[in-house]
Amino acid sequence: MTNRPSYAQLEGLVEFLEQNPGIAKGLLRTTQAKLETKRKWATLATSLNSLGGANKDGQGWAKYWAEKKCRLKKQCAQMSSSMRLTGGETASNLPTLSALDQRLVAVMGGHEFGNRDSRLAVDPFPELTIPTSPIIEIPVIETPVIEDTSPVPGTSHDDTSQPICLIPPATPTPTPVHSHHTITVTIPQTRRRRSLIPRPQNADMEQFARIEERRVEAEIKTAEALAKIAEHMGTIGCALLEISRKMPEP
Repeated sequence: MTNRPSYAQLEGLVEFLEQNPGIAKGLLRTTQAKLETKRKWATLATSLNSLGGANKDGQGWAKYWAEKKCRLKKQCAQMSSSMRLTGGETASNLPTLSALDQRLVAVMGGHEFGNRDSRLAVDPFPELTIPTSPIIEIPVIETPVIEDTSPVPGTSHDDTSQPICLIPPATPTPTPVHSHHTITVTIPQTRRRRSLIPRPQNADMEQFARIEERRVEAEIKTAEALAKIAEHMGTIGCALLEISRKMPEP
């Protein structure tokens, strides 16, 4: 059986990559994503092998796409360079892209796909720097503690800490005096009211909202940096693959 894929297999591969652009670009780097990607390649291999032509497992089709992607990237770079030199026209000696190749280039971001990370042609191992996320400091907000300041016999309180509202004693009602009764007058005790200090809830909510906005912005920057790193690693892999292909076999 030949190792050259048939047109039906290539068309099935293109449709798979159009439906899974993350797999096509190599952006899925987490452990769970890698397992899911491996499973999808295995399922695709079963489907493509049934069409006739090349017979590969999931890893074999993934390797075929990696090599195909490197060739497309190199071809797009040559076409872009030729257009810049000829004022917008492509040199006649360069091969044209087939309909399936054009669909693959569209998945990878168009003809600019060949112009990305052009410095890797000179230095295939650039130093990648991850932007440092801004440090978010969460201020500690002190909540006022309200204590019950009811008078306790035998203890003293600092009257300057909280305002005291005194209730004047009620005037006792005159009671008729009888010589054989004992007069008992009850004097109500003075009470202190609690001083409630309203908390600035609106200011707290605004401050937490600003903190949350800064946190979300930091996560977005981190995600963008990881995506760029993944793209750089894919380009480095292409460069290494191209070098290994040009090296003579021992």
